Amino acid sequence: MMSATSIITKGTKMKKGQDIKDMLRKINHDTSNKRDYLINLKSIKVNTNDYVYPSIEIDHLTTGEYTLNDNSLNHLCNKLEIGTKYISKCLPVSQELVSHNLNFWIKNTKEKELMLRTYDTEPLNEARAILSNRYKRIDIDNVANHTLDRLMDMNAELKYSYYDRDNMNITAVLPKLEGEVVKGDIVQGGITITNSEVGSGSLIIKPFVYRLVCTNGMVAPSYLNQFYAKHVGKMLINAEDDEQWKSIIDKMHQQLDLVSNPEVFEENLQRLKQATNEKVNSHQIIQLAKKQSISDDERAGIFERLNHYVGEDFVVSKYELANAVTNLANEESKTDDRARFLQELGGMIIFSNNLNQVRI
Repeated sequence: MMSATSIITKGTKMKKGQDIKDMLRKINHDTSNKRDYLINLKSIKVNTNDYVYPSIEIDHLTTGEYTLNDNSLNHLCNKLEIGTKYISKCLPVSQELVSHNLNFWIKNTKEKELMLRTYDTEPLNEARAILSNRYKRIDIDNVANHTLDRLMDMNAELKYSYYDRDNMNITAVLPKLEGEVVKGDIVQGGITITNSEVGSGSLIIKPFVYRLVCTNGMVAPSYLNQFYAKHVGKMLINAEDDEQWKSIIDKMHQQLDLVSNPEVFEENLQRLKQATNEKVNSHQIIQLAKKQSISDDERAGIFERLNHYVGEDFVVSKYELANAVTNLANEESKTDDRARFLQELGGMIIFSNNLNQVRI
């Protein structure tokens, strides 16, 4: 039986993501162009335009029209309690038909107080999100600036950073948290932080495990020392006076201290060691791939990293399987979301008692 350190022959380094200084400059620039408005559903009028998505105008705002995107269009459909499938089907055919349908349902839906999140730049103003007026804004600029200050105090090393104007991922390791899973296979403990400003995810802080031998990254499951701040708060009357995010930042600092605790890392290290003795067979791997919607190419990549091919009967440890999955996340072709999914799947494989119960 090959050792856990030799089983993966196709090594790709963990994606570095964006340069952190450039990312911070981009965050600060974008923040200056972001605006939030409290509106009523019935104040919205949908108009056609020359872009892919229709625009909306708000009867009491003098800021002009805001072009919808895929995210805000889905939000509007959800607020109107209509399915997005029909609207998405109409969109490439007739924007006028989409606008007519949305305006009809706005007229025939009861009033709702909403938060419109926008991005204001010439020549195109964009509606980023249409959310509840109880949406708690925990914005990326606040999270990033406070997080990075604390990570610097901890002497952390940044391993990955990503920002796309609406979502952020910062991942760092703490060299002081280091241990050996098997002889020569050293891992470091760390922290991974994700946040969304447009309703696609909470502010989440989780433990992170970094494998030095092939620079794989693994996210520990949600039930292990997780900080989870939902974007749901009190009903807003004036968006400019909303400071709910400040209490969240204080709690976030406490969580960063907790995740960096050597005792937490030691618990995760022991679970990694245990996983080297827990076996899975090729049939279980195929079932896991189907259950988690792993593509055929991804499945072939996992088998290749295990030095086997699809269709062969074999047995490996859960540790080897998890590292094959997380190594797949290092490919440059993987989107940030897909890489994150694979890193979390690797963590679930390690920390789940039953492979059939792995859920992402």
